[in-house]
Formats: sequence, C-alpha cells, structure tokens
Amino acid sequence: MSNTPSNPFANLTPPNGNVIGGPSQPAGGGPGVGQQSGRQQGQQAERRTVSRFTALKFDGTGLQLFGVQAVNLLLTVVTLGIWIPWARARKRRFFYNNTQILGEGIDYLATGFDLFKGWVVISILVAGFYALPFLGLPFVQEAISGLLFLVYPWAINRTLRFNARSLAWRDVRFNFQGGYWASFWYFFILPIIGILSLGLLVPLASKAMRSYIARNYSFGGASFVSEAGVLSYYGAGIKTLLLFIIFAGVILGSLYGVLIATEPTQLMALSAALQSGDIDTILQDVGASSVMTAIPIAFFVLFFATATYYRALTRNLMVGSLRLDGGVRFRSNLSGGVLAWIMITNALLVILTA
Repeated sequence: MSNTPSNPFANLTPPNGNVIGGPSQPAGGGPGVGQQSGRQQGQQAERRTVSRFTALKFDGTGLQLFGVQAVNLLLTVVTLGIWIPWARARKRRFFYNNTQILGEGIDYLATGFDLFKGWVVISILVAGFYALPFLGLPFVQEAISGLLFLVYPWAINRTLRFNARSLAWRDVRFNFQGGYWASFWYFFILPIIGILSLGLLVPLASKAMRSYIARNYSFGGASFVSEAGVLSYYGAGIKTLLLFIIFAGVILGSLYGVLIATEPTQLMALSAALQSGDIDTILQDVGASSVMTAIPIAFFVLFFATATYYRALTRNLMVGSLRLDGGVRFRSNLSGGVLAWIMITNALLVILTA
C-alpha cells in the first residue's frame, strides 16, 4: 500500500469528470491524440481544478448500527468484557466504511486485536494504580499520579497517531506527527491558562490546539494547514457566551416563577428552615425542594449544550480554513444547536432505555 504520493488527490475524478489537484494544461498545439501513446495521453490530458464542494455521504442506517451494537453487547457479556476492543473496532469500521468521499468509503484498518493490546496495558496500569493503597503503598500511588501528568502528552500523541494511521482512503493512509512538548503545551498548559483566565483566553487556546492538530496531520505525502484567525474563534466564544446568558436567564426566570407560585406559608417555612438548617423541613416541601434540585441539573445540561455548540462552531472554523497540498479545500456547516440537541436527546434516551 502506497502512503507517500506527491499529491494524493491527483487524478481523482469526481462525478463531473474534472480532475482534482492536477496541473493546468496550457492552451496550444501538440501532437494529435491519435499520435500519442496511452501514457502520453494520460500525462498531457487537460486537467482542471474542481471549483465546487462535494458533500460527504453517509450510507449507514440506524437498523444496521443496531445490529452491530446488539452483537457487540451480546459478545461483550458472553466474554465478560474481553470483546470490548473488537466491539469498538466493529463500530468504528461501520461508521468509516459508510462515510463516502467522491463515491468511495473510508477504510478503517485497525483490528480488534490492535485495540486489545492497548486495552490490556491500560487495564493493568489502572488496576495496579488503584491496588497500591491496599498493598500498603499509598505514597507510591501519589508519586505515580505525578508521573501520569508527564505521560499525558505522550498518550495523546500515540492515540492521535494510531487513529490517523488506522484510516485510509483510496489506499492512501493518514498520519499524525505531533511532538511531546508541543502536545504538552497545546493540550494541557493552554487549556489550563484558558480556564484560569476566567474564559478570556479559551478561544485563543482553542485556535492554537486545532491549528496544531491540523498542521501535524497528513494524507500520504501531503500536509494540512489551518488558516483561521484568532478573531474568528473569539467571535464563536462571544456567541456561545451570549447563548449561555440568554438561556440561563430563561431557566432562572422559569424556576423563580415556580417558586413564587408556591403558597406564601410554604415559602416562609422554607426560608426559616434554610436559616436554621432544618433538613427535614426542607425535604418535606416537595415543590420547593424539587425546584432547588432542578437548578444544578438545568445548569449542567445548559453548560453541556453550550459547550457542544462552541465545539461545533470552532470545528466549522477549523475545517473551513483547512487546506491540503495541491489546493484542496474543505468546508463544514455543522449546526451547533442541532448537534447539542442530538447529544442531549441521545443521552436521555440511553438513560431511559438502560
């Protein structure tokens, strides 16, 4: 399998017959078609760059995925969990194989055994880590916790490289070539700085991290680059913050309306109970206690939804500015609201269906 072509998109013919990534053929004369060999005709044929976007297509169905998941669940139970790596490989292969680019699916090359080897190592390390206190070695666990801090960037790099190398399209593999210290900076230090700045530097951290991932990915011998400006990421951050404030106001207003609809005597009793710390009285007021319980749940869902919305916006920015050697461009129109709704309703349905 060749994985280092000079231009992986050369000679790829989409449905309209134009060739992607090929050099332009200058106008003028030349030998007639009948006087050229087949190879010369291929080399000197007119090549035009596609100036339109071709959408990716997904052919998988919910019923097919249900079958994959049902078999995975059964085999996972029968094998007492050993089937989990093979289950993940089958699920990933289903999604990638059914995702088509210019009419051809993406190949997922990793096997269940490939995932199993990493799964065994992680399982042994986790089991050993939590077994240390029972062996009378809690101080060793603390020391290992510090080492995990240093292992984190290495693990991220290995995961990104493995996932990239497991994908191929038209017999050309992807790759990721990030470095340890760069990953330590972009995936660990910058996010912490963004949080400590009360969110002011989160868009800057998002832009730096996504740009780092893009420029270290490659498709065969062609490299990627993301050219989105930091102001665009701040625009996405401001939109997300405004959305959070609006919905937070709606949630608080709705809950306040429920509270003021409660009988005044109940409110007075609840207020006195809160001041005295009388837990029994507070719990007896089912209506008020339900409202108080709903507040953290509602804000957790709101935070999850807005974080998903922000992720969709920054993904669109990164993909929209992505370039591949040879002039290939990309575009993403993922709706943050739709993605948030899918994530929330899926989580709810998973809980309701056990």
